[in-house]
Amino acid sequence: MRAHFAWLHAVVILCGLAVVPASALAHAGTGPHGGPVTDAGPYYVELILQDGQLRLFAFDDKSDAPVSTKSAHGTATVLIGDQKQTVELEPVSGPDGNLLGGSLAAAGPGARIVIILRFPDLPPMIARFAI
Repeated sequence: MRAHFAWLHAVVILCGLAVVPASALAHAGTGPHGGPVTDAGPYYVELILQDGQLRLFAFDDKSDAPVSTKSAHGTATVLIGDQKQTVELEPVSGPDGNLLGGSLAAAGPGARIVIILRFPDLPPMIARFAI
């Protein structure tokens, strides 16, 4: 009986996802600073790689408003071919207070970046980018 209920529950969820527009499930394209965006929990984030820095801007998924990163931090794992580097992300002052940043040795075409974000009172969130 439980197996039947679990199967039925999965079907209902999949049907619900089928009627939700794809745009409501994921952010894509470029953000306000010109970088790629992706979803991260209740937020979406924009990635900027510039001048040896990895910068990550956080926005509310529903209102597009900047999300304060004052008490947040994160870790970015940057993979380029068989090379791996880890970047610790800390709050960086900016006009909207929604910026995390850290020093980056190198990144370019073909890089894959996995970021784990931590905000107080929320479970860790994962953001993935392929450049």
